[in-house]
Amino acid sequence: MFCPKCRYEYKAGVHKCPDCGIPLVTVLPPKDKDKPESEYVELVTVMTTGNLAELAVAKSILEAVGIKYFAKTETLRQLFAAGLVELQVGRGDEDEARELLENMEESGSGFPDEENPDNGDR
Repeated sequence: MFCPKCRYEYKAGVHKCPDCGIPLVTVLPPKDKDKPESEYVELVTVMTTGNLAELAVAKSILEAVGIKYFAKTETLRQLFAAGLVELQVGRGDEDEARELLENMEESGSGFPDEENPDNGDR
């Protein structure tokens, strides 16, 4: 069984793609040769932080308005508890994302820096 959207193959007995949420098919439709498989998007950094709680809030704000993002080095930060994460968005979403995240910072998240725990608004 195959997912017609992500084209992943599943074992017998699975009837719905757990990632895409659509019914599986027995044979994949041919790929559309006129449609590009991926689109190049120039990414720009709109926020840099070492605070994973602040990052989670920023990501949820962007998700709420439908802005796609990439959290560069997030996995390394989670694994080694060191370094900074760059939150990046497409060039076309940069202004809106910066405004939303600036509003988040102005409202005061109250999250202390993980490197400096006494830095919070408690």
